[in-house]
Amino acid sequence: MKQKAISLGVLLFILNFFPREALSQKVMKLNDSLKTNSEPLSVKIRGGSMMKFDFGVYRTVSAKAGWTTTKSKSKLFSSVEKSESKQKSSVVITGNEPDTATINISLNIQSEEVRQMVLSFSKDRVAWERDEDPSKIKQTKNLVALITTNRDTATWNFIYVSRESANGNETSAFVTDGNKRFDIKKVTVWDNGKSPTLYSVVGFEFYADGIAVGAVQNPMDTFQKKFVWLKNDLDEYMKLILATASSVLFSFTNQLSD
Repeated sequence: MKQKAISLGVLLFILNFFPREALSQKVMKLNDSLKTNSEPLSVKIRGGSMMKFDFGVYRTVSAKAGWTTTKSKSKLFSSVEKSESKQKSSVVITGNEPDTATINISLNIQSEEVRQMVLSFSKDRVAWERDEDPSKIKQTKNLVALITTNRDTATWNFIYVSRESANGNETSAFVTDGNKRFDIKKVTVWDNGKSPTLYSVVGFEFYADGIAVGAVQNPMDTFQKKFVWLKNDLDEYMKLILATASSVLFSFTNQLSD
């Protein structure tokens, strides 16, 4: 009885604290042609050492997170502090039998911050303290995923590079095997034209030669559902590659978001 009372109290708090519109399910703004020629595949999430994402016929059968290493350095009397974080993981996905794709992922994040030493005055205390200047923070995020399948010997490269600085943010993302290329573009608005309040990216679209062929809805808001769209006329091999790339985005969007 006590457990039910607590759960009911939490539910009432959410319903009263958050406006009804914020809790309603939303769908991101989708390319018109892709919207007409695809169906949304709802994503199911399973736990483990690394989250597993299933949608349509695609199922994550293995997801292993490797070691994460972090190091930082700053020279004596220098206001610049540099840090670097590296993370590796591997994922195996199946599609229509017997399709299987293996992904080896490497995420590298490098940061450079300027922190000035200033005198701090408080009651009965004077001290040197670090003063961080957000305008002087630089960060580079590099995500590289190597995708192979049991269909052929080709290796697909998933590349996502993001650079953040006081002058703005630059992002480049694509998937390629050296011959064919899918460009990845951010989607920042819902289908009602409104942008989320607490984060900027609600999903991504895949483009081949300027034509939208797939999309991923992956907002940071856990109240909102996740979806995948794959253009109906894609062959099964291309759908497998885009489904695999979608899984990478699901796994690392939070780390990659600006």
